[in-house]
Amino acid sequence: MSGLDRFEARKKSWSDLEETDLAVKKEPHSLRVPRSQCGGEVIKPLVSKQWFVTMQPLAEKALLAVEKGELTIIPERFEKIYNHWLTNIKDWCISRQLWWGHCIHVRYIVGKDCEEEYIVARSAEEALMKARDKYGKDVEVYQDPDVLDTWFSSALWPFSTLGWPDLLAEDFKRFYQTTMLETGHDILFFWVARMVMMGIEFTGTVPFSYVYLHGLIRDSQGRKMSKTLGNVIDPLDTIKVFGTDALRFTLALGTSGQLCVSTGKTHTQTINSRKIVFVRGRNP
Repeated sequence: MSGLDRFEARKKSWSDLEETDLAVKKEPHSLRVPRSQCGGEVIKPLVSKQWFVTMQPLAEKALLAVEKGELTIIPERFEKIYNHWLTNIKDWCISRQLWWGHCIHVRYIVGKDCEEEYIVARSAEEALMKARDKYGKDVEVYQDPDVLDTWFSSALWPFSTLGWPDLLAEDFKRFYQTTMLETGHDILFFWVARMVMMGIEFTGTVPFSYVYLHGLIRDSQGRKMSKTLGNVIDPLDTIKVFGTDALRFTLALGTSGQLCVSTGKTHTQTINSRKIVFVRGRNP
């Protein structure tokens, strides 16, 4: 099978089984085949070594911040979701095999077992200096090819953009911590909780005092808007049908709820158990 395309190898394997009378039976079977969003190629799993972050010690501090009132989540009902995620947290795989991203500051020693011999440093120069101190001046190092998970980089955003690790930087002293973060409730764990954990770990304080979570605009089937699904709506088109005020009022009133849009002349909206009907009309 060596050298054959995987699809040809499968056919050849089955043919060999039939020729040796080892095949039992052949029947159709439906399964979900993952494909690349960009090119449509079939995606196959590949077991590989990854970098992980031990999350429990970080999560404990983030849970305590809410418990002590250092961080307030609005609406309050999302506090239960926050606590559930962090109480049941698992170690976080932060390695990503992507073209672009923040590099993982790990370098390996040429000729050495990469699982046992590696250097962690802020720069290539520092890594080479550490390697020479340990292995001699002729040592060679190479960069880990993986990059950091986007959410890991995003978790550092509240302070990494303000001059950190220089805690005396003017921007850091002036803007960290900030008062409030406003974002969608769907990334409460993926982004918000991780910013809280990283902020406490690297600066000693939460990055913001309040988290204000707004709702999501969904389609008539309750799905999030997605370019892939093709259910994205241009707000200018909505304004043409319902008017600017109706759109603004819907978004403002539904900040803490789940928004749903339709394409008819009237629009029934359920927000916080209240039904509101918008009728096409003119702007004043």
